[in-house]
Amino acid sequence: MDLTRTERQLLWIGAALAGVLHLLVPGLLLSLARLGYRWVLSVEFTPQDGARRRVRLLGVGNLVVAAVLRRLLD
Repeated sequence: MDLTRTERQLLWIGAALAGVLHLLVPGLLLSLARLGYRWVLSVEFTPQDGARRRVRLLGVGNLVVAAVLRRLLD
């Protein structure tokens, strides 16, 4: 699949922004997940102990992926 330069940039920038969000506002993301589960799936979602730490860990993973994508796609 051939991506334009803009599409390649959007791909790694999007991954980086997702990583930053996960690092900076894990509580907000967990609250949004709680609402989404309730509205879309009609299920109660209650984050357990350590959930914020795991969300931040996903953020680190997203930043690593963004760095790899930037390196591979530029």
